[in-house]
Amino acid sequence: MSAQELSPATGLGVEAGRNQARSLVRLGVVKEVQDVRRNRRRNSKLYMAAEFAPSDEVSGGVWYHDGIVDKHAVAAARRRCLAQVRRHGGAATAEMIHAGIGRDEPGAGYDMGRVEDILRTMVLDRSLEEVTSTGEGEFAAVASGAMCYREPGKKQPEGMMEGIPCGVCPMIDDCSPEGVISPSTCVYYQKWLHMDF
Repeated sequence: MSAQELSPATGLGVEAGRNQARSLVRLGVVKEVQDVRRNRRRNSKLYMAAEFAPSDEVSGGVWYHDGIVDKHAVAAARRRCLAQVRRHGGAATAEMIHAGIGRDEPGAGYDMGRVEDILRTMVLDRSLEEVTSTGEGEFAAVASGAMCYREPGKKQPEGMMEGIPCGVCPMIDDCSPEGVISPSTCVYYQKWLHMDF
């Protein structure tokens, strides 16, 4: 608990509670832990019994060091994951990535949870895509139907017919030349007609 939370629990004032907690830290009975949830606040330390380890929620887990994100460790993990995706021909499952890192760099010491954390962030910032394997082409190394990761592909230019807005319109069943919804009044259809292909 924080020094502010010690006050009502012990009946001491905030400053007296803080002084008592510091004394217990010096004796080795209690330790101070940086609370990443309160990182922006000045007093972001918690006091806890010395024999316990803080939860990942408090400490930030393996990607934090002294309450601050370890950017270098995260960047290195991202590079390792991307290298494994490339090594497997362009697509790999989380398990394949984890096994590859363990084989190539046993000293990295990543457990499966760490790899999944990094892959999740890479998908969120669009460094990787999470896709289902077809088992063919770039997915040859991955079983068909398995969830895997690949680098985002460049979008192939579409042909003229593939760009017709009618193909994705939710109102296509109600559309007719004389109806309320009509190609002659559809803004999207008119834009498509005037595109330079």
